[in-house]
Amino acid sequence: MKKLLSALFALALCSSMALATVPYPPNCVVTPCDALNGAVMCPDNPTSIPTSVVTLTIRNQANNPIANAAVNVTFGSGPLCVCPSMVFNTTSNSSGGATLTLKGGGCINGVTDACVFRANGVVVRTYPNLKSPDWDGAAGNCHVNLPDFVRFAGGTDLCFDFNNSGALELSDIVIFVSGFTPAHVCP
Repeated sequence: MKKLLSALFALALCSSMALATVPYPPNCVVTPCDALNGAVMCPDNPTSIPTSVVTLTIRNQANNPIANAAVNVTFGSGPLCVCPSMVFNTTSNSSGGATLTLKGGGCINGVTDACVFRANGVVVRTYPNLKSPDWDGAAGNCHVNLPDFVRFAGGTDLCFDFNNSGALELSDIVIFVSGFTPAHVCP
């Protein structure tokens, strides 16, 4: 009986240690994507625009940070241009924090898996929107330029509704301008 109790205790200890590395999506935070109900990507030269820099905090069910979690991002199919310098994988730090910069252009609007973040193989977030200031109405070409501005100035293309409110507003203008002035391009 004593051996059985020891074995059960060891099993329970191993199980709790394994759960410590399993992300629990409701306790995880993805900034700024959670506030936008989607993700924003933009070419990163001369610098990354703030909304394309995604900070994830990976936590388990006990709300403890998960250090060294394998974090990655994937995109759905669509008319995207991804910069060659885009990094799709990273590792969380001791506080469970990880940063990925979404570098590219195009638009995937209203599709279930437009942008998916995973940690240790667990889907932490799935967003239905992935948008960029680099959008001429047909595709992104990894350069925010005049065709993108002309499309944006029309004021009706919801691929420029970066906060996914259903309308183009001042906050959307701010995000577009951050990629257009100066014109961003993939290095």
